[in-house]
Amino acid sequence: MNLGSIRVNPEFRRNIWLQFNWSKLIAAPLLTVIAAYVFLLLTGYDYQKLQGVAELAGGSVILGIWGTRRAADAVAEEVGGGTWEGQRMSSLGAWQMTWGKLLGGTSFVWYCAAIAMTVILWANVRAGGAGVVGPETLRVVFNFLVGGLMAQATAFTIGLLLLRKATRHRRLTITLAQSCGFLLFFIVVAGGFPHARQNAIEAAEPVFSNGIIEWYGISQDAAAFRSATITIACIWAVIAAYRLMRTELQYRCLPWIWTVFLLFVIAWASGLELGFGWAFLAMVVLTYASFFADHRDPVRYRWAIRSLRRGKLPEMIAAVPWWSISYALAAIMALVIGQYVPFIVGVDVGPHAPPALSMIAQGLRHLGASLTLMILFMLRDLLVLLWLSSSPWRAKADVLGIIYLALVYWPLAAIFWVTGAGGLLPVVAPIATGVAAVDFVPIAIELVFAAFLFYARWREITRLRRP
Repeated sequence: MNLGSIRVNPEFRRNIWLQFNWSKLIAAPLLTVIAAYVFLLLTGYDYQKLQGVAELAGGSVILGIWGTRRAADAVAEEVGGGTWEGQRMSSLGAWQMTWGKLLGGTSFVWYCAAIAMTVILWANVRAGGAGVVGPETLRVVFNFLVGGLMAQATAFTIGLLLLRKATRHRRLTITLAQSCGFLLFFIVVAGGFPHARQNAIEAAEPVFSNGIIEWYGISQDAAAFRSATITIACIWAVIAAYRLMRTELQYRCLPWIWTVFLLFVIAWASGLELGFGWAFLAMVVLTYASFFADHRDPVRYRWAIRSLRRGKLPEMIAAVPWWSISYALAAIMALVIGQYVPFIVGVDVGPHAPPALSMIAQGLRHLGASLTLMILFMLRDLLVLLWLSSSPWRAKADVLGIIYLALVYWPLAAIFWVTGAGGLLPVVAPIATGVAAVDFVPIAIELVFAAFLFYARWREITRLRRP
């Protein structure tokens, strides 16, 4: 068999040659064996402690920190070196480019992680004395490997997004993408800290109860449910990286994958206790997240409107901003929840409860009105953020938008609540009081003002005229 005739992804092969050499191949296992032997000597051959240290090193350090850094830097180093534009013009497809950079750029990380996982399995066999690996350890290793790929794909995706928005701040974008990937790894996989896995389950009550989770009324083992969730999240993260790479390579990307993902999140979250509530909150979070991730170009929105007027449906769908889809689903869910659960009675948190909890309790007493207010407040925020994106401060629109969201809700709402002016809460927060005029007149005025600001600015930029 002629091995030279086997076609290998050129991008993956290039990264392999860059990441590996003979000294690295030999040094990694040799140093691991030396470190493990010294640790055993110092601890009196305590294999259980060795397993814990190997989990920490293989999980948090290698896969969580180092792996996400390498994944976030996979494209950024090409941009910094001036070679990315040439790669975009190559004959490689989006999928070849995605896994070639994602796996090739982190190949040495995975080599070191495989060594660490081998130490974990060997230490577990020695600690158990039965000559076999325990099922809990197998599950931990599985979660590390799949969760590591999920975190690295997430960092890779966010790195691509940020580089499209701020190519001059290379180190900052890489660090932010790495932080997002590691945070996701630490929360979902517990980051290699043995006690964190149990603490994460106990802190999630009443979703988890004694290692059991109720999903659509069916009792599931919490550990197995987490492993399945990590696997599915890993698949979605890789798909996201691939779809974003298609966009980067100038392929037309219709938002049907994004829509399927949103429907999946709704279906998954709805199976939990208070499922519709979790699903609605997920749509709210994803709306804001996809908005900040979007390259907000008013001209592209104009193309969508013109395509709609001319009946060119594929072009219109391709130009539709993805955050509008999650916003529409959030509005539909708010309508459904408000229709079937119009109010909640008996919500009492006591007079000494924190202000945030007290305000949430008041909103739950008038759930339907509060959900409607939340949808209207989201629309106001989106209009204000779009206005910022169309303003002369466009380069700083994301930072200004985050500051706006941070200041517009909590400080004023807390001041109103603490000073006894709770009746004014609908002015600054989606918390209904039960009086329709007080609840909806202020937000209506704010919406009209925000829409006027955005439309005036958008018309000035796009020169939009009626046909």
